[in-house]
Amino acid sequence: MPLHFEFRTRSIGLQRVHVFAWSGGTFLAELALEVSVSSGGDTVDAPTKAAPMTQVNSNAGEVTLQVLQVGDGYLFQFLSEPFISEATSTGSFAADPDITAEQAIAQMHDLAADESPYSENMARKALRARGMALWNKLVPADIRDHFWQLRPSIKSFSIAAQKDTIPWEMLYPAQGSTEEGFLVEQFPVTRRVHNQPRIPYVNLDGVRFVVPPHAPSDAVTEVNAIQRIVGSDRGPASVISDLNQLLGLVEDGHLGLTHFACHNTYDLKKGGSSIAMGGGPFVPDLLEPAVSRTSLATNRPLVFINACRSAGAAPHYTQTIGWAQQFMAAGAGAFIGTLWDVRSDSARTFAEAFYHAMKSGQTLGEAAKQARLTTARHSSDPTWLAYTVYGDPAALTR
Repeated sequence: MPLHFEFRTRSIGLQRVHVFAWSGGTFLAELALEVSVSSGGDTVDAPTKAAPMTQVNSNAGEVTLQVLQVGDGYLFQFLSEPFISEATSTGSFAADPDITAEQAIAQMHDLAADESPYSENMARKALRARGMALWNKLVPADIRDHFWQLRPSIKSFSIAAQKDTIPWEMLYPAQGSTEEGFLVEQFPVTRRVHNQPRIPYVNLDGVRFVVPPHAPSDAVTEVNAIQRIVGSDRGPASVISDLNQLLGLVEDGHLGLTHFACHNTYDLKKGGSSIAMGGGPFVPDLLEPAVSRTSLATNRPLVFINACRSAGAAPHYTQTIGWAQQFMAAGAGAFIGTLWDVRSDSARTFAEAFYHAMKSGQTLGEAAKQARLTTARHSSDPTWLAYTVYGDPAALTR
């Protein structure tokens, strides 16, 4: 059935429109359009545009928190089968989100590096308090109340946010004396960004490992452990260290499961993340040709960058561009990265537990949750909170 939308623009020029289709809290499809507006201009019929929709029914218990930026403010809204909440508008966050996020990530870095001034017991308390502060300062009161109404029916939790720099995985909901732990302890938690289609499967075949020349000392140990778990029908997995070779495989769409065991530097002033490889630094902008061609859409690989600070997006030109946004826009089936420096032993534990869970038939969301709960969550090491997962929470291996 055709739907008719009418828009009123506040200014002339090129306007961008995003149309989303949801069933309860389950994302179905997205259509991005550009409309040219001129004063006194004629209406011109534009070519028909369409977006594929792989399903029309909601997944039981899937809830999405949508956060849209509108001018200088934000709109928060819960999408779920029980109810669609009213959009809650906030002129601004109770605290500057960029500063709040950087403060939280800096504290996590110190804890992960064992450089915190706190004892282990006090560090756990500080971690919990930081999660509560993020929940109270960044989530409007109405939305916090809706969460507790929905909580009994939630089976998976997705975050669709334009403000992708916020460490949503660190949220620790609390209401009075009621608390059930960090959000990621309670449910499978995944993210989605614009231009991220809903893909019901991820590809773990055709394994390739990216191990740059100056990779961490235990990178080979990590590669060997994961190789034993995921296996390969094509013999030993390919190991890539050269940037030109990697980009060629990406642009030609020949990537299967791609696991990075590497260091990652992060400098906001220089555009965000960078991975030093043979032939030069690998930065998100180098994925633009693959984005233009959606070259990974045929294989829909899982891309896992197991390095420090690989998922956070950096303000770049007129939008935020990070590894997750670029790989998903290029057609990856799922992306996993980290938001701060992580301990190498804990990072390897997380990766091994995640791949074991996926190979055993768990969904993407459940596998990520299982990996978190396996990764020393009772210590002061916050590595288990560092991982952020993009993709369909119900996706399975192909």
